[in-house]
Amino acid sequence: SEQERSLRIAEAVCRDFEWHGQKFREGEYLALLDGKIVAVANKADLAISALRALDPEPKHGMVIPVEAPVMDVIR
Repeated sequence: SEQERSLRIAEAVCRDFEWHGQKFREGEYLALLDGKIVAVANKADLAISALRALDPEPKHGMVIPVEAPVMDVIR
């Protein structure tokens, strides 16, 4: 599904800070639609605006922050 593809991209970007040769920095926001990165912005609002310009339906696509994964330790 589109959401699963987008989640795989998001996980890879947050793990590797890169996707298909494109580099990303912590603190950026990615807009994903149809399993593709459609915008990169330094503010969430800008990424959301770019996503909605391509598809106004709120249930389509997602915006994620680029950030290193957090490891939870349970003892």
